[in-house]
Amino acid sequence: MMARQQGYKAIVHYYLAKSCWSIHYNSCCYAAEYVIIEGPWQTEVKPLRSSNPRGWVTARSFQTTYFCSEDAKGPVVMELLNQSQDRVINKLKYDKKQMYFNVTQGDGGLLFTPEGAFIMEPA
Repeated sequence: MMARQQGYKAIVHYYLAKSCWSIHYNSCCYAAEYVIIEGPWQTEVKPLRSSNPRGWVTARSFQTTYFCSEDAKGPVVMELLNQSQDRVINKLKYDKKQMYFNVTQGDGGLLFTPEGAFIMEPA
């Protein structure tokens, strides 16, 4: 169960109004072009919720790293993103009409980029 693990619950979803990824921890919210989740994650869908988002990814705060597009051009972050891209095995897709994800949980991690969300194999 994620609720019993250390760190805050992190929620990641696509923020359509700003065309970026939104990361929520407790009462804090951040926007990023790139997000990396290392380790276990799962999806949540709340179809009866009155507003968007109705589907998102959850992980623990210590597993989550995020960058703006300017930071992603730096050599250290670029290397981290390249290593993550090398581990990609599939795309995570969300169907807004049917309100479901093609994969509901994983152990390797996720990479969120401007091109979409990608499932990573364990490191």
